[in-house]
Amino acid sequence: MGAVIYDSEDSVQQLIDQGFEMPIHFAAIGINGSVVTGTYRRSRRNGGFDCQITARTKDNSLTPPVNIMYVDRRGESAVIVVRQLP
Repeated sequence: MGAVIYDSEDSVQQLIDQGFEMPIHFAAIGINGSVVTGTYRRSRRNGGFDCQITARTKDNSLTPPVNIMYVDRRGESAVIVVRQLP
C-alpha cells in the first residue's frame, strides 16, 4: 500500500473559515489502529499554524482510510476521512 499525502493546514483553514475557533484539537486514527493526537494554534511566525503532537502510537504509520476528528475550543466538531486514491 502506497503513502497518502494529506495537507492538514488546508483542512484547518477551512474549519476556521466555517467558524471554528482556535485552538483546534485533533485525533487521527488509521484502520490499523495507529493514533496521532495534537493541537493546532496560530503561528506567531508566519500566519500559518503550529501543530503540537500530544500523543501517538509507537507505529507512526496511519493506514488509510484515516478518520480525523477536529474539535475547537467551544466543542464544535468535524470529521473527515482521508482515503487512498485507487
